[in-house]
Amino acid sequence: MVNPFIPHYVFDSIYDITPELLQKDGVRGILIDLDGTMASRHDAKPAPTVAPFLKRFLDAGMKVAVLSNNNEDRVRVFCEDLGVPYLHRAFKPARHGFARGAQALGLPLSQCAVIGDQVYTDTFGGNLAGVAATCYVHSYDAKDFFINLRYQFEKGFIARGKKRMEERRK
Repeated sequence: MVNPFIPHYVFDSIYDITPELLQKDGVRGILIDLDGTMASRHDAKPAPTVAPFLKRFLDAGMKVAVLSNNNEDRVRVFCEDLGVPYLHRAFKPARHGFARGAQALGLPLSQCAVIGDQVYTDTFGGNLAGVAATCYVHSYDAKDFFINLRYQFEKGFIARGKKRMEERRK
């Protein structure tokens, strides 16, 4: 068994991820984290580039949902103009949060990808839940003290994820 802390893919940003890449893994839907992944936790609304990014997946025939551990008000306000379903208080890395996300998409977990900025919640939980792919992205909040501290513990797994990604491309 592959270490569940190691992501399938490692990207600098969500904008480096394409529907075509994930579809090669049998992905038909994405569960995407909010804080640190699509925007800083300090941003109430998404940047103008987020909706077109999500639309690329929708136009490719994929389903999209936001899966966040944050409270309902935070997630609702951020997502209200994105046109995609969202789940708040997902309790990641618990499997039932990912299962609820897949259910919202009408897909089995094995056809979903998880995109997030935390190894210990998004990658670990997604891998244990049995998703097709986990995508780690560099956090928007990487300069925050506690996010940077967490990253110090995660960086070995991220490096192994980069190596795993390179091997998959061969």
